[in-house]
Amino acid sequence: MVIVFTALSLAAMYGWLACFDRQPNGDFYFHWRWSALPWIFIGFGSNAYFWRKIWPPAGRAQATRKDIIKGSAALLLPCLWWLAFPLRFLSGQHFWDVVEGLVAAAAVLTFGAWMVTRLIKAFEQSDADGLNAPNPTNPESAAAESNPKK
Repeated sequence: MVIVFTALSLAAMYGWLACFDRQPNGDFYFHWRWSALPWIFIGFGSNAYFWRKIWPPAGRAQATRKDIIKGSAALLLPCLWWLAFPLRFLSGQHFWDVVEGLVAAAAVLTFGAWMVTRLIKAFEQSDADGLNAPNPTNPESAAAESNPKK
């Protein structure tokens, strides 16, 4: 369900964005055009590829770091295109103000992702340490700790 709904959402968003036209007065106008169809397929396909790489179907090996990077790149490249696309209409100081804000947002989000990753690794390490610790209520683990040759 997660895969299907996120793929459909991204396909709809890309198709919607591809149907906007900038008017001479600076306003945006929405109208359907067939050039949105490839973007709908890109939205659906990149998301489906991403999920298939990071969350392989049952019976397949777990995702490797290389698979995660490939899947993330397939999802990230179209997203960056639609993020950078409006910047071409900006000029002068407006452009640099927007770029400054985007760099600040990217720095904050990168730091947040790094902190979440560290937190998850700390929990995993804590769980692994807890599983490897001797259990005083279990006589076998107490005996194994007192007799290291076993």
